[in-house]
Amino acid sequence: MSHPETAPKATVKTTTPFSSVVWLIPLLALLTGAWLLFQHIRNTGPEITLYMNNADGIEINNTVIKVLNVTVGKVTAIKIRANEQGVAITAQLNADVKDMIRKDTQFWVVKPRIDQSGITGLNTLVSGSYIAFTPGHSQETADTFQVADLPPASAIGQNGLRLRLIGSSDKLLVAGSPVLYGDISVGQIEKADFNPANKTVHYQIYINSPYNQLVGKNVQFWLQTGLRIEASGGGVHIDSAPIPALLSGAIVFKEPAAGKGSAVSSDAEFTLYNSYVDLQSQPSTRALYYVAFFKQSVRGLRSGAPVEYQGINIGSVADVPYFAHNDSHQLFSKGWIPVRIRIEPARMEINANPQDDAIWRRDIQAALNAGLSASLESDNLITGNLYVQLAQATPGTPTLRPSTTYQNQTVIATRSSGLGHIQDQLSDLLSKINKLPLDQSVRELNGTLAQLQATLGSANKLLAQDKTQRLPDELAKTLAELRQTLQGVSPQSPLYGNIQSTLQSIDHTLKAAQPTLRTLQQQPNALIFNRQGHDPIPKGSR
Repeated sequence: MSHPETAPKATVKTTTPFSSVVWLIPLLALLTGAWLLFQHIRNTGPEITLYMNNADGIEINNTVIKVLNVTVGKVTAIKIRANEQGVAITAQLNADVKDMIRKDTQFWVVKPRIDQSGITGLNTLVSGSYIAFTPGHSQETADTFQVADLPPASAIGQNGLRLRLIGSSDKLLVAGSPVLYGDISVGQIEKADFNPANKTVHYQIYINSPYNQLVGKNVQFWLQTGLRIEASGGGVHIDSAPIPALLSGAIVFKEPAAGKGSAVSSDAEFTLYNSYVDLQSQPSTRALYYVAFFKQSVRGLRSGAPVEYQGINIGSVADVPYFAHNDSHQLFSKGWIPVRIRIEPARMEINANPQDDAIWRRDIQAALNAGLSASLESDNLITGNLYVQLAQATPGTPTLRPSTTYQNQTVIATRSSGLGHIQDQLSDLLSKINKLPLDQSVRELNGTLAQLQATLGSANKLLAQDKTQRLPDELAKTLAELRQTLQGVSPQSPLYGNIQSTLQSIDHTLKAAQPTLRTLQQQPNALIFNRQGHDPIPKGSR
C-alpha cells in the first residue's frame, strides 16, 4: 500500500492596491481630464441670449460672433420665443471678451446691404452672415440683448453724443438715415419708433465726435424729407438736401440766433419739429397776440404766414379762423372772419438790446390809435398765398373794427387793399353800370340803326337806277364841252375880241343912260309930262 505525496504548502504575499503600475493609467487620465476641464472652464466665456425678429442667415455652429473682425464666439442654439415674438439665439463667447459684455453692449447682424451710405457687407456673400458687437462700458452686466438690423453709429473708442428726439410727425425715418448740421452729415439715426398710444415718434440719434460740440440745450431739430419748393413774395426758393437725405430723409439741427446754449449730457431729450417752416411758426415766450377781422376772402392765408410792417417780418399768423365759442353761428349775418396774429418783439429788436414787452405793447397801441391797420396782401400771384401787412391807413379809408377787444385780445382795424381793394372798386363800378338806363339807350340806338339802314337801302336803290349810273358819263361829257367852250373864248380868239368890244359899247350906253335913269328915279312921270309946262286945268261939263 502506497502513501499519497504531501502537497506543497503555498506561500501567500500581501500587496497594496496602489502598488501596481496599472493604476497609474486611470489616475493619469483623471488628472488630464481635470486639467482639460479646468482649461475649458478658464477659456470659456459667458453664454448670452440674443433676441431677433427672425433667424434669417443664422445657423447653429456656423454663425460666428465677432468684435473688431475677430471671431470670439459662435451660435450654439436657436429657438422660437413665446407668443411668436421672434427668436432667441444662444451664443457662447470666449473668456477674453467677458469684460466687454455689459448692459450697454450693442449687437447687430452683418450681411450684404445697399442703403444711402453705400454698399456694405460684401464679404459675407462668401463667409455668410455673422453677428458683431461693440463693447459696453457700463458698470452693470447683462446676458440678454436685442440684435439690431443696422450697426450703431458709435464706433469703438469714439467719443460721440447720443440724444433722444420726440415729435408728432406722421413720417417715420428709418434707422441709418443721416443727421445733418446744415448740409453736413454729422451723425445718423440709431433707432426709430412710433408710439400708437399718443401718436408720437421717438428717435435715438448719435452725433459723431467732434461734431458733438455743436450741440447745446438751445439747438433745434426738425425733419427734412426730399425736395422742398417754397413760392413766396420773394420768388421761388428750392431747398434740396444732400443725396442721402433725398433718398431716406434726414434730421437737421442748428442753433438759434441766441446761441446753442450750455452743453448737454448723453441721452438728453429734444423736441423734433415736422419741418423748418413748422419750427419758424412756433411762438416765443415774448409773443404778443392781436385779432383782426377781415370781410374779404381769407383763402390762401394759412397759419404761419408772415406778418410784415414796411416789408419787415415782425410776426406770423397764429390761427385762421379764430372764432370765439359759438361765434361762427353768425358767420353769414356778420360776414367777417377773425384771424389771430402774433408779433414777436425779438424780430423788431434789430441791432438793439432787448426791450421790455410792456414798452412794445404800449408803442403798438399808440400806433393803432394813430391809424395803424392790417390788410391782406398777395404773397405770390401764382400760388395765391396771402400775408398780413401792417401799415398806416390813408385818411378817409374805410376800416373795420367791430370791437376793441376779442377774447381778451386787442383788435386791430382792417382795410381792403391789394386785390381785395380792386375787387371792391370793380364791384362799385359794376353797381354804377347796372344803374345806367342801358335798355332805353339800346332801344334808341337800335331805332337809329334801323333808320340808317333804311336810308342806306334807299340810297342803294337810287344808285342802282340807270339814270343815276349814266350821270357820271353825262357829267364827264358836259365838262369836256365846257372845257372846249372855254378854250374858244381865250384872249387870242376873235370871239374874245368881239365880246370885249360889245362889253365896251354896253358900258358907254349905260354911262349915257345914267342921267335919264336918275331923272326917272326922281320923277317917274318925266317921260309923260313936260316938266317946264303948267299943270292942266280940268274943265267942267257944260
